[in-house]
Amino acid sequence: MRISFLFTLVFLMTWVSSLLAITSKEESDPLTELLITVSEVVFSDPFQKEEIEIRKRLLETNQSDIRQLRIRLKQSLKQNQITKDQLSQSQETKEKWEKELEQMGTLGGLLWKDNRGTIYQWGDWSDFYEDGFSKEKIRLEGQIPSFPYEGGTVSYFLRNPPGSFPIHFDFVGWEATFYAFGDEGSLRYTNDFRLDPSERLGDFRKNFDAIRQKIPGSQLFKVGDLTVFLVPGKPKPIYYVFLFLRLVLVVWTILLFLYIVRMSFSFPKNHLPEDSLPLS
Repeated sequence: MRISFLFTLVFLMTWVSSLLAITSKEESDPLTELLITVSEVVFSDPFQKEEIEIRKRLLETNQSDIRQLRIRLKQSLKQNQITKDQLSQSQETKEKWEKELEQMGTLGGLLWKDNRGTIYQWGDWSDFYEDGFSKEKIRLEGQIPSFPYEGGTVSYFLRNPPGSFPIHFDFVGWEATFYAFGDEGSLRYTNDFRLDPSERLGDFRKNFDAIRQKIPGSQLFKVGDLTVFLVPGKPKPIYYVFLFLRLVLVVWTILLFLYIVRMSFSFPKNHLPEDSLPLS
């Protein structure tokens, strides 16, 4: 009897929450939002959960890498006392600073410009120019990380060092694979250890058309300045273990709540209130 009650309760929660999800947000109330949240956490499609988590982690990791590199560049400019005159007059200062830039593993390139043009450029920026390498028609300039310095703007981009492996993410119980490429075309993040780390965005985009036809549901989207390819897979057995644990936790919470409510409104026979005692 108790087992059938539990399954009936879970079924009713799923059915009610699915109906409530159809209603508009304007008509929602705290109870509706709670039921919808519980339904999404427990019964949502594993691939959708993976996609949401992958988007979140990629964005957080990429923003953290951009922020850390910005801090290092500002410290380097300040410590080496880099100015426009020094770069043009002192070859020793320029070479010393370039060696320091080479030691920043994630720095792909640096571009210092003002309203008169380019002051200094380091790294290969050819992938960022519409017509190859002209230093004039740079694409997506407003989306490239930058900060003001000495009356100009220092732009920079991230890239994994040549020959190094991209940063890997490992998700327990997940089967979806993803490939995140930077604006300059290099592979920056993935959870596929089999892919050649030298794979370029253009080549992978061509192959992705065949992957999309073979595996329905494969997606291509942007996360910040990253181009992400996402390929779904079948849930691993451990996913169903986690699903069972979530179900047990939800059911246990409901039963505990019902028990507390029942105890709050019931009185033992030997502890009846005085007003309810029989008259002698």
